[in-house]
Amino acid sequence: MKAILTGGTGFIGRYVVAELLKSGANVTVLTSSPSSMPFHNSSVKTITAGYQFKELAQRLSGKTYDIFYHLGWAGVSGKEKNNIPLQLSNIETSLDMLRLSKYLKCKLFLAAGTVAEYVYNECVIDFSRKQTPIDIYGATKTSVHYLLEAVAAQLGQDMIWTVLPSTYGEGRTEDNILTYTITTLLDGKYPVYGNLQSNWDFVYVSDVAKAIIKIGEKGRHNITYGIGSGTHKTLREYVLTIRDMINPSLPLGIGEKTPPPERKISSPGIMPSSCINIEPLTRDTGWKPEIPFEEGIQKTIQYYETKRKR
Repeated sequence: MKAILTGGTGFIGRYVVAELLKSGANVTVLTSSPSSMPFHNSSVKTITAGYQFKELAQRLSGKTYDIFYHLGWAGVSGKEKNNIPLQLSNIETSLDMLRLSKYLKCKLFLAAGTVAEYVYNECVIDFSRKQTPIDIYGATKTSVHYLLEAVAAQLGQDMIWTVLPSTYGEGRTEDNILTYTITTLLDGKYPVYGNLQSNWDFVYVSDVAKAIIKIGEKGRHNITYGIGSGTHKTLREYVLTIRDMINPSLPLGIGEKTPPPERKISSPGIMPSSCINIEPLTRDTGWKPEIPFEEGIQKTIQYYETKRKR
């Protein structure tokens, strides 16, 4: 199989490339930063360029591929999530990559969404319901989803939208509540939180990568698939598990952080959540998560411990 992808040098993308190589695929990674390319494998080709259709079409003239994974996205953490010009630039990039997939005769264009599209839901996200993003990042992903579907239909290009979960594991640089808890406790500092009552779902990065590949291989075209663990806990439970693995005697400032003003939404009283029904994904592709949270978070803690000692 011949695969081409954006975001191959990112946290999840590196694991996707590694899994593709295990399956014997030839992989082409589009990147704007060759120095960050972590692979030294003859089956991986790196193309350094901007993400514009015209330039890449010229560079790849005469080439064909089986599948295009569009995982790249600028501004996925911190203040960049609300950088409107940066987030809007992702729309043009995504549409150009869809056009490129058609030009390269790809059988499928697989694009990555996010649970940030569905922040306020009843416990398990229903993808048929209205999205409820609370930042520009989530809103832009929502917009891109529908734009890609409309343009894919015009081009006659099969596509799949997959909603990626809150992902953790070795190599993550973007901060989330898990990395914040781990790094703060390992540094001997005192972590402070809100009430941590929201239900959440975290998935180990290698499981997410394997799910993406399974969706590409067996997913039904023009369907939205959510990737999850199939279970969920409160954020408090996750934080306590991490603390107990590092040192059960360490104090935690749960409930000491002032929550942000409540967002006015159509269903007031619904707490933020991130829990995904994986039955459609399992039914269509056979994928199931392999790494339980306790195992994955122990590997992650060890990664950050090693990193601190360097």
